[in-house]
Amino acid sequence: MYYAPLHCLMTALMLCSLCLQGCRPSLRVTSEEPMPKRLRKTDDDAQATSQALASCVQTSASPDVLMRLPTALSTTPPSVATSTVQVASPVHPIAVKPDALSPWKRAWTTEFEEPDKKPAASSTAQVVGFSPVGCLASLRQLLFSVSTPIFGAREWTQYFGEVGEEPSLPSDIDEILGSPCPFWPDRAVRDTHLLVLIPSTVDGKAFTLDLLGELIRNPRGGGHSAQYFLYDDEVQRSSGDAYSSSSYWVLMTRDVLPGSKSKPYAVQQALVAQQSSYINYPPYEIPHVLEAATTILSHYVCGGNRLYEGYAGEGASDELPSTSTRCAELLEDVAGNRSPVTVGRFCERGLIFLSGFNDDAESGISCLRKFGARNYRSSALLHSFGAEEWGQYFGEVEEAPPLPEHIVATLNGACPFWPDRQVRDTHLLCLIPATVDGDPFSLNLLGELIQRPGGGGRPIKYRFYDSDVQAVFGAQSPTRSYWVLMTRDVLEGSKSKKQDAQNSLVAAYACETGLPYVLPSALEAATVILLHYVRSGERLYTDAPCIYTRCQELIGGQYPVVVGGFSSSGLFVNSFDDFGSNYIYGVSGLRRF
Repeated sequence: MYYAPLHCLMTALMLCSLCLQGCRPSLRVTSEEPMPKRLRKTDDDAQATSQALASCVQTSASPDVLMRLPTALSTTPPSVATSTVQVASPVHPIAVKPDALSPWKRAWTTEFEEPDKKPAASSTAQVVGFSPVGCLASLRQLLFSVSTPIFGAREWTQYFGEVGEEPSLPSDIDEILGSPCPFWPDRAVRDTHLLVLIPSTVDGKAFTLDLLGELIRNPRGGGHSAQYFLYDDEVQRSSGDAYSSSSYWVLMTRDVLPGSKSKPYAVQQALVAQQSSYINYPPYEIPHVLEAATTILSHYVCGGNRLYEGYAGEGASDELPSTSTRCAELLEDVAGNRSPVTVGRFCERGLIFLSGFNDDAESGISCLRKFGARNYRSSALLHSFGAEEWGQYFGEVEEAPPLPEHIVATLNGACPFWPDRQVRDTHLLCLIPATVDGDPFSLNLLGELIQRPGGGGRPIKYRFYDSDVQAVFGAQSPTRSYWVLMTRDVLEGSKSKKQDAQNSLVAAYACETGLPYVLPSALEAATVILLHYVRSGERLYTDAPCIYTRCQELIGGQYPVVVGGFSSSGLFVNSFDDFGSNYIYGVSGLRRF
């Protein structure tokens, strides 16, 4: 009758001895199945002892491997360096990039799963050695550690689509998450916040409020569907089309701040600012509407749990609590009064967005910390290549001139050459800089830059760079920076014509539309085509079918410079006789700003 307890005690002592003596300082954990949310009680004393030892093993693990946080570990003889153990874990595995997250180990909290909905399951893990460093501290902290829910690139891909590479998180993210929460001091930040990636694009589309509303209706991967219950017209008009040109992370509170409800917006702003004064960079700030909606809805899609909850529909009581957060965006009414957008009251019928003029006194304020660069702009500018993109891929350029106020309306308007399509789909907007990192920008410099772009850009080169073009025009540089809006293809009806006829064709379009379209220069055409490829990988003016645009320049007064024939080997920059019968030479349309 004493055999089982004695055996358990002996096994526990042997495991503790092995832990304190140490062995190889590496751990590899692999898992086959997700674990149940909650562990069932057991009368096995050995399993309780092993539960602590499993935490020791997990906390000593290297951060660059696929992790699961074990909470119960069955005993096995410790006489071998490698042993197979049974692990029951309530968290999801996640891969960690050592350069971005070390020493932080990503994991999910159990609240993303409905309690007691699945039968108990187990998984087999291979443990190869462990280090005793920090083991006793880990034993003391067992059952008190809760991991922060994360919605990163992997989750975006699972539920919605590809978002590209995650930006790096700060190296001290583990300390940030483990520190006391400034708003609820008796709890850690990881228990009161959500960490969410705000992507620039999803499957190549600009990530906006409008797109989010589409995505949440039909999430992939078993996600919970949702919708916008009320999407105020003013909110949609002012914020629905805005996206960030770069992806970034937000760490946002799960609830509005204590004492922030029923307060004027100025008081709520002061409350956030006061707390920010005690926080190292980056400080807390009021969320933008896209950030708040994304955080709330991504959490729901994963586990079906509604934050910032409200009640609406038949039988709902007005006395039930309702929560919404005011945001950073301010709307102006006809009288010139400015009031913040609110997001929340998340009920069975969906999430509610209201302009501040319709808001009630129950709205509180949430806040977040931002990791990375945020640069909101209209989705019409998704494929534009400006100073930000130049800095990412090639180098610093002098300050870009402002775009016309009507540029978004222009891009969203009907194309003058292909009237059934929008300008944003038929043109590319690109900054032509005067200098790059202080060097005059030219065809010669462009040929060097495109061979070694930074920021994840795709390298390319000139397939052929005519010596006459190089000698006459290769070193010419703009006297100032300016923008160009150039067609993605040659104009219809422009092929198989001589250059004079092509000039007349473009001039006729300009006269008919009142828009100052001209032929591109060789530098403009090559820059637009090549920079689009460096960022997107898409080749325009290709070699199959073979397409070139004639440019403004003439060699010897009679040979037009042509740019195109873009293949995997590079772009063709040459000059040819003006043979009108050559069907591959068309002409682009271009506007300068």
